[in-house]
Amino acid sequence: MDKFMHFVEDKMSPIADKLGEQRHLSAMQKGFMTVLPLIFVGAVFMVIANPPVTADMVKSGGIWSIFSGWLNFATKYKMTILVPYNMSMGLLAMAVAFVIADNLATSYSMKGITSGLTALVVFLLVAAPANYLALADGTTSLLMNCTYLGAQGLFTAIIVALLTVEITRFCEIHNITIRLPEICPPALTNSFRTIVPMVINVSIFYILSLLSSNYLGVSIPALIEKVLATPIAAVDSVPGSLFLCAFMLLLWCCGVHGQMVTMALTAPITTAAFTANAALVAKGQAPIFHPIFMTLGIGFLGGTGNTFGLCVLSCWKAKSQQLKAFGKATIVPSIFRISEPALFGAPIMFNPVLMIPFIANGLIVAILYWLACSFGLVTAPYLLISGTYPIFLSIFVYCLDWRVLVFVALMIPLTLAIWYPFFIAYDHSLCKKEEATKLAEEEA
Repeated sequence: MDKFMHFVEDKMSPIADKLGEQRHLSAMQKGFMTVLPLIFVGAVFMVIANPPVTADMVKSGGIWSIFSGWLNFATKYKMTILVPYNMSMGLLAMAVAFVIADNLATSYSMKGITSGLTALVVFLLVAAPANYLALADGTTSLLMNCTYLGAQGLFTAIIVALLTVEITRFCEIHNITIRLPEICPPALTNSFRTIVPMVINVSIFYILSLLSSNYLGVSIPALIEKVLATPIAAVDSVPGSLFLCAFMLLLWCCGVHGQMVTMALTAPITTAAFTANAALVAKGQAPIFHPIFMTLGIGFLGGTGNTFGLCVLSCWKAKSQQLKAFGKATIVPSIFRISEPALFGAPIMFNPVLMIPFIANGLIVAILYWLACSFGLVTAPYLLISGTYPIFLSIFVYCLDWRVLVFVALMIPLTLAIWYPFFIAYDHSLCKKEEATKLAEEEA
């Protein structure tokens, strides 16, 4: 174990440091860490709006009855409770487009705020173009499609942010700007310098958006989703589901919502599998395991990538200030299987040291879940109940089999063991950076 940890620290940490110094990857990492408060706010209200019980469970009495007040409140005011969620995580891609462009432009010594505004305008143009629609009463209304303003549009936001900054930089390098006399105030001069690059950015992306909509029949974000979903057509098999799990985990490592990208393909298959098993149970027969259920296993413990182990280790064993703070901030969302704070906060994205255990934990738990169900050790899922359920309860409500609680309990030490050597290596790396920063501050 010591040799392995040294290998991770000696070989992987330098790679992570080198990638972390890469301008574009650094801008993405900083950008996602900047929007972390939005994710926390959205997560809090999502948990409030989705109690870990159903009406039938409360009616059955027993321990579930203690949740009756919460369930009644959430059911009655769910739409109102979710307004802060829609205004935070529901607009996540917009914020990401702005902050990534801001960070990348700043690294080039360009005007960060102006670049962020350009990226924001362009992103809205391609992801949610406003259109006038005639209403039945004879009036017109300006409407926007908000589908891609949240996590589903993250990949588009990243592309727009990076490209708009590079286009603006190209214009500045080649003096494709409006120059005012030196006597003019600097604020006015800077404003006029950004006009031409902004017009060029808007024009390029608007033309691309029109071409995509008129000739391909889809928007640019939908086209990106379609391209990403193409390689995962054959998912209704064990190899296909394994590939799908790996694909979703890899997308998350790149800052893309893997489940959202694949949802159009997987949702019908998953729904059909649950429906078929529910029919079997209604007939008194045992449900069977469908390969698509393996995708559930990548998020049993702490959400996608089974990040609960990383959060526990950060609370328990971390020596660096960054991971200590990270552990305290993410442990509660992780218990409720909300992994975005861990993904964006550690960060796991674009971080080779943490990407490896993230993908490995998701795949290993998914495989073991398949084996446990296939050998009859655990009942296969047959109740399609959605909600932000905490660990243990989240998987229990799918099958109402107490043995699945034992399965989850066994997975906790396994995932902790997988996270441990990579966590130690990353923690050591952060400690060195913090010590170097402290020494530099003392010398200053």
